[in-house]
Amino acid sequence: MYTPKYNITIGLDRDGTINEDLGTYVTHPNEFRPIPNSLEAVALLRRKGYNIVVITNQAGIMKGLMTPEDVDSVNNRMLEMLGSAGCSELDGIFYSTTNLKQDIYAKPNVGMFKRAEKELNLTFKGGAYVGDKISDLKAAIKVGALPILVLTGYGEETVKKLNTFANKDLKKKTQIFNNLWEFANSLPWNE
Repeated sequence: MYTPKYNITIGLDRDGTINEDLGTYVTHPNEFRPIPNSLEAVALLRRKGYNIVVITNQAGIMKGLMTPEDVDSVNNRMLEMLGSAGCSELDGIFYSTTNLKQDIYAKPNVGMFKRAEKELNLTFKGGAYVGDKISDLKAAIKVGALPILVLTGYGEETVKKLNTFANKDLKKKTQIFNNLWEFANSLPWNE
């Protein structure tokens, strides 16, 4: 069984957090374009001693715009690029194939998080989850992680949603950073 080296887990959304969100879907490895310094941020998080798990909705599968193999090839490209940036491994990558409210695996539901906790023998409780959408922040709260909003991807639009009455409690719990690099630099060393 896998035993994590560290005791704090940082979950990361992919599109809009690590790489540019194209407004459609990233369906081919050549479409994976890292946000400036995001790969270096992930490498820094790893060097600082955190578990790192990527958790992402990939509803393009349900819509017939891509296959699980397409998602895997994009994720493999991300892993190659992370390796070049100094992060030789992640603890895991999990993705849903829909964004349906009734899908327990689609954020803001926490099926992917629970699966990661079970399979990787780690916990998100007391860690953080970083994303650019309200669904990311809500999922973080549900698993006991600190919700982190980055202003990349849909982050600016999400700030507007956070400023509504409906999301006033979520806003109080959310920390906001310009990007993943800024967030990674804010964390202490955990070794």
